[in-house]
Amino acid sequence: MKCPNCKSDNIVKRGKRHNKLGTKQLYLCKKCNLTFVKKDGFERMRHNKKIISRAIHMHNDGLSLFQVQNHLWQHDGIKVTRKTIADWSKKYSVFLK
Repeated sequence: MKCPNCKSDNIVKRGKRHNKLGTKQLYLCKKCNLTFVKKDGFERMRHNKKIISRAIHMHNDGLSLFQVQNHLWQHDGIKVTRKTIADWSKKYSVFLK
């Protein structure tokens, strides 16, 4: 792994970051003192990546956006719009095939 700022490989672990979606490892670059998290492709997403990937798979399997929205609300208690599910499909369907 390399620093996203200076591309140095002088990296050490610096603890963990906790939020409602889970725990992620923090890293510290010893050269430029940047603290960062390893990118997983789901940066700045409000919902869990398992929920996002399941919604995309349901939509790709033939369910309409309304059916996917209804399923997420009834089974998981997650309220998302049909536009959000369509945006997820555009953004992540290439990676999940």
